[in-house]
Amino acid sequence: MNQTVVAALLFENNRVLVCQRPHQGDFPGKWEFPGGKIEPGEDPQAALRRELQEELGIVAEIGEEVWRVEHQYAGRAPVLLLFFAVRQYRG
Repeated sequence: MNQTVVAALLFENNRVLVCQRPHQGDFPGKWEFPGGKIEPGEDPQAALRRELQEELGIVAEIGEEVWRVEHQYAGRAPVLLLFFAVRQYRG
């Protein structure tokens, strides 16, 4: 079974937030949308809400799913990426 990952397209003032990965670990220094893995029994929107709280310290209202794509990283199982719009948040 493929791993499913959620990501936020966090819009503000006609811009979208991207985050730089740490310089150690997987894909060091690369840029990505904030998000992460869905835990067992968790729905995608709840997973994204949790990840945004953990990573950015914000409480977000998760909007509609805007895109999904399956990606194959070299030497790894395919990953299903789900992208959700986030237009309102606090924190």
